[in-house]
Amino acid sequence: MQERLLQFIWKEKYFNTADLVTESREKLVIQDAGTFNPHQGPDFLDARIRLGDTTWAGNIELHIKSSEWNRHRHNDDPNYRNVILHVVWEDDERRLSEIIPTLVLAPRVSSVMLDRYKLLMDQRNVIACEGSIGEVPEGIWSAWKEELLGARLKRKSKLILELLKESGSNWEECSWWWLARNFGGTVNAQFFEQVARSVPVKSLARHRNQVIQLEAILLGQANFLKPANADPYVQLLQREYRHLQHKYGLVPVHGQAQLLRMRPAGFPTVRLAQLAMLLHKLPSLHHLLVEVETIREMEQMLEITANDFWHYHYTLGEAAPYQPKHLGSDMRTYLIINGIIPLVYTLGERLDHSGMKQKAARWMHSLPPERNSLVRSWERVGQVCESAAGTQALTELKKNYCGVKRCLDCRLGHHLLNR
Repeated sequence: MQERLLQFIWKEKYFNTADLVTESREKLVIQDAGTFNPHQGPDFLDARIRLGDTTWAGNIELHIKSSEWNRHRHNDDPNYRNVILHVVWEDDERRLSEIIPTLVLAPRVSSVMLDRYKLLMDQRNVIACEGSIGEVPEGIWSAWKEELLGARLKRKSKLILELLKESGSNWEECSWWWLARNFGGTVNAQFFEQVARSVPVKSLARHRNQVIQLEAILLGQANFLKPANADPYVQLLQREYRHLQHKYGLVPVHGQAQLLRMRPAGFPTVRLAQLAMLLHKLPSLHHLLVEVETIREMEQMLEITANDFWHYHYTLGEAAPYQPKHLGSDMRTYLIINGIIPLVYTLGERLDHSGMKQKAARWMHSLPPERNSLVRSWERVGQVCESAAGTQALTELKKNYCGVKRCLDCRLGHHLLNR
């Protein structure tokens, strides 16, 4: 038995509650099991029980063995003075039950449920319940996925609010950092955010009409303009960067972007050139969040192609066969899902604007499902999504529940354990 499982059993009342008695043979009725307390102090707060003819209100502490009460020195801790019931799996300290009302759960819990839990915990597959996941009713699945989607948006919103605080509550600056981070993809997200932080968005805005200058700033700050280069276009970028670096006192970021195991179309040089073109095209990042109403409008805003030089290059080095560097549909969808929608949602939360939060959810439900290895792992066990809302929910589920065996906190786990 694990204490986390014992807490789960108590919270969900997954035990026989008929004719309860304490170890001192007092009749016990649980009126309210209390609220789980993840912080210091008793496990459940604000509970109500009836012992004999007396109703008690207070807190409940759980242990595997009753002797843990003394081992944890709860007698000396004022946080435990209002404990009205000690719930244990095994009573190995009988004298204590004469002082604190004690309930032993072991004889009252189904062995079938315990066997199911052990089976889940012993599974080597990341999705522990993949063999029985088809037994979960669609209604439970749908409600859980909506909750997971909300949790994922809130998780990203928390990160954005941290950026907003660091930016001095400057939404344009915060949005610039976040959008640049997502342009870097999973491999170069942190590096691209460093580049964005190294040059104020208001400085970039002054050169919005000169895409070559925007490109020079971004590539220069990312350390791509240092080597000598005979190409006239690269030399132009280097001259522009030297001038703008001196003008704004720019300091290039430390380190280098990663290219290993990356498709040429996703090279950081190409992405930075596309990002420069996006800044050139947009009136402001605020416009992207507030004025755009439909997914189609957003996709049109992101339909950009890097400068002509990049038609024949993937880096600032040797030329390559002609291939215009459009921002592909997969990348546009990735940016909307991971970059734009969380910003829209967070702005809606911050302003208490229900319309913006609804727009974020509506967009997520209208976008096609993502295609990646995580989504394919769910498809292999029969979970096929119709939209990005579903794939984002399953991403949240796998990363923050399945991946860390939080079956006891998962609605699917609840259902499968209580069949």
